[in-house]
Amino acid sequence: MKSLLVTILLMVIGTLYAPAQLLWKISGRGIEKPSYILGTHHAVPFTYCDSIPGLMEAFEEVDYVIGEFDMIKMGEMTPVQMQNMQKRMMMPADTTLLSLFNVEEKELLDAYLKETVGAELQMFSAMKPMTIMVTVQNRILMDIIPDIASMTGIDKYMQTLAVSKGKSVGGLETMEYQMSLLYGSSLEEQADALLEMAQNSNSKELLIELTAAYKSQNLDILWNVFKEQMTRYEYDALVSVRNRNWEKQIVELVPAQSSLFVVGSGHLPGEKGMITLLKQAGYNVEPIQK
Repeated sequence: MKSLLVTILLMVIGTLYAPAQLLWKISGRGIEKPSYILGTHHAVPFTYCDSIPGLMEAFEEVDYVIGEFDMIKMGEMTPVQMQNMQKRMMMPADTTLLSLFNVEEKELLDAYLKETVGAELQMFSAMKPMTIMVTVQNRILMDIIPDIASMTGIDKYMQTLAVSKGKSVGGLETMEYQMSLLYGSSLEEQADALLEMAQNSNSKELLIELTAAYKSQNLDILWNVFKEQMTRYEYDALVSVRNRNWEKQIVELVPAQSSLFVVGSGHLPGEKGMITLLKQAGYNVEPIQK
């Protein structure tokens, strides 16, 4: 099912849009200190920060760094919270993974999983299909961006750096909410999406294209790829609704605190993107080009 494939790509990577700029300044409406919003690729290592014009200057200027969710708190999860999160990723006790597929489908998945992660379907029997899909995507990303296995991504790095500099951190939503987006579909829908991934077998090519476009800041290509993949329903559910929620929070926060908002770049573009919404709210939103 295309919607679930797109969900993974959005949660792991995010998308972009012209003009070719990742960092935007938020000012106007009488606020004393500007804030900023940064679009990220969630799997690109923090070393790429040096390639984003004006980012570290903006970071030094602000008092808060706010991500999609608070990654510092995630590192402080209690054993019970970790157990609950892991439980969401695993098959329920009354259903087996193999029961979701017929013989031909199992053979297809065995071949695909052996090629991509070196293991057959049976090896993932405790996992939900969505967890398998995320595992495959992460393995592909590690092939494309080997440094991500040993280096912190941009999103977490900005929050960790903020704490080390005495700045406050926070999140626009919770990790639990993001997990509900990822695992909100039925097991049958997840199984269909996993089969589609195996049948199309183009995840690596798409991720290579998206990653190359991000690093070159060719934002038109990225946006066009995702526009071809997403339906209106998918965009509304995964991007538009969340953007509206974030815009309300940002409008409340920026008059009181200078902040750097660090989010997947797919949330910046379009008529319902963060840039447009903040402009409609009366703010000046300008790309940082220095």
